[in-house]
Amino acid sequence: MLFNSYIFVFLFFPVSLAGYWLCVKAAEKKERSFLPSLFLVAASLLFYGYLKPAYLPVLLVSLLVNFAFYRQIEKRKEKKAFLAGGIFLDLLVLGIFKYTGSTFVPLGISFFTFSQIAFLMEGYRGSLKRTSLLDYSVYLTFFPKIMEGPIALPTDFLPAYQESGKKGFSIENLYRGLTLFILGLSKKVLLADTLGKAVDFGYSNLSVLNTPDALIVMLSYTLQLYFDFSGYCDMAMGIARCFSISLPLNFDMPYRAENIMDFWKRWHITLTRFFTKYLYIPLGGNRKGRIRTYVNTLVVFLVSGIWHGAGLTFVIWGGMHGVLYVITRWLHDRRKDRAVASGGMERRVDFQSRIRKLYCTILTFLFVNAAWVFFRAPSVADALALFKRMESLTFTRINWNLAGSFNLDEFWYVIKVLHLDSWQYAHYILMVLILTVALILSMKKESAVRMAEKIKPGALSTLVLAVLLLWCVLGFGGVSSFIYLNF
Repeated sequence: MLFNSYIFVFLFFPVSLAGYWLCVKAAEKKERSFLPSLFLVAASLLFYGYLKPAYLPVLLVSLLVNFAFYRQIEKRKEKKAFLAGGIFLDLLVLGIFKYTGSTFVPLGISFFTFSQIAFLMEGYRGSLKRTSLLDYSVYLTFFPKIMEGPIALPTDFLPAYQESGKKGFSIENLYRGLTLFILGLSKKVLLADTLGKAVDFGYSNLSVLNTPDALIVMLSYTLQLYFDFSGYCDMAMGIARCFSISLPLNFDMPYRAENIMDFWKRWHITLTRFFTKYLYIPLGGNRKGRIRTYVNTLVVFLVSGIWHGAGLTFVIWGGMHGVLYVITRWLHDRRKDRAVASGGMERRVDFQSRIRKLYCTILTFLFVNAAWVFFRAPSVADALALFKRMESLTFTRINWNLAGSFNLDEFWYVIKVLHLDSWQYAHYILMVLILTVALILSMKKESAVRMAEKIKPGALSTLVLAVLLLWCVLGFGGVSSFIYLNF
């Protein structure tokens, strides 16, 4: 089931929310503490299996097998063997479905596999209190996060979930949760899906693109991916908030990053945390000298690329980020060494430093744009073809069909009412407007998560949110899936 669908917005979400809080009330009166968890697991399985019921057996078998490994890790002295066995089996199943060319790839298999690995690791480290099968099932299947994250660690999620039942229903949580859900839905339906039309046209017609066309396609995908994935995570956090459950922040305005190290502190934060905690640190982290640190960093980025897909394009994307990250860290280390040698260096915030920061932010943004080309392109040849179109330095008028991808009916009607449609450049108005708005929103200081916390309840804010929701719902006719469902 998709968040951006009629059945979710008008049926599943309200029924599951009401049912959960009724179960919490019933559990308080009849001392049946298992009711809310049982209801939530059942609702989550329905959500997961709605699009394709055949995915459910894979999830359920995986859940039971991993819980059996967890129990053995708890009981046995030779728990390292069971940890290794459980992780190996998880990765083997992930590899079979994802990297053998199988057409049957269960939705969200990468995300729930990472959740299971995190659970086994924390069980091995003794960070978890004894967890029941029901609580583990809630952690693994919780429907807002199961298919696309954010990747919640069991040490964070389970205490938050257990605390939510004790706190009870909250109007504040409901309002903030719905606000964040609507903002995330708007990012997906109104921006990401519109930008996606231009991206799809561009990659399907590479040979006809001129230099501005190719640049627009590249920028459109950069913005589409951000609004699509961060929009999903905003919705997931908002839904969870309505259940009084906290999910971790996954995006913190990444395109404002000053360098690539800063970018990875802001982009897909929970994936970075997962790889840092369960791969980078076990490899030695930064404890075995700088050369080893740089090698470990490259390994993490290459694994991250492979996690996204088996194609060479993903390996190149991961390698590009890894190499630049290592170079940036090396420069940072050298600067720190010089500062220590000179007895410390004050960081001045003046006009020159602000210009430098802006310059670095622009360069980082341009690099990320270029790297996303390999992430999106069906093949290395297609990626190189897009770069070739940019380098052709042909500056004819922007492709009519590419510009037309941005011409939403509701906006085009306004242009007609204003009698602008007869102007020779009218066809390009919405393209410029939407790209400009999307770029500004992606560079804002405040994320949707922070905005949802700051918005004051009132008639005006409620009206704006209602209009956004209605606008999104009217756009459900062209429902599209989320990009990261493919990973």
